[in-house]
Amino acid sequence: MGSPHHPDTPVRSYMDDPNIQWKTGKPDYSAVNEKYLKERTKHHKLDSMEKFVENLVKSWEMESTHKINPKDWQTVDRENFTVRANGGYVGSLQDNIDIGNYNIMLMQSPLFDGTIPRQKSVDLFFNAFPGGFAWELLELFSGPPVVTFTWRHWARWEGEFMGNEPTGEEIEMFGSTVARTNEDGKIRSVEVFFDPNVMLGKLMKFDITKVEGCPFSTKM
Repeated sequence: MGSPHHPDTPVRSYMDDPNIQWKTGKPDYSAVNEKYLKERTKHHKLDSMEKFVENLVKSWEMESTHKINPKDWQTVDRENFTVRANGGYVGSLQDNIDIGNYNIMLMQSPLFDGTIPRQKSVDLFFNAFPGGFAWELLELFSGPPVVTFTWRHWARWEGEFMGNEPTGEEIEMFGSTVARTNEDGKIRSVEVFFDPNVMLGKLMKFDITKVEGCPFSTKM
């Protein structure tokens, strides 16, 4: 179980309506909340804009991963919402539901097939990271209506990934996000920028630094 009484436990809003249509049932965040509380590097004040944005992002991630009916989404401007990663495909709210977060975020990478079924993409990472894929806001540079921030996403590789056996290592990703909100505080757009190949290279056991001319090589 997580730590529901810890004051810093993430607050994911809009989960309690009994009429919500969940993709595979109401999610349980106790394990990843515990990981976040134990391993985060930032301790934002409860009344800070940083904490508000961190909880808003976690609420959006919950909706985008688990809610199947657009009418159940409360974090976004449903008519105008778009999501985009690394200057790639611009997805609508329905795309976010149909294609899935992982596919939209990773489809720019040559190491990932972003056309696989949404649930398969979710299962790949849930299986690889059974202890949870924790997320924290690092630095907030501006608040609504144009919210800009950096973040850290981390997990321990403890389950099989596409036939590759886990190494037990901690995998980290870092990135930045620009999110625009409307006058009601609902998210109108999310643009995410990060290098997914650091994580995918490890999961695929593929050393991107040894590929001559690879645009994703970390050698500079």
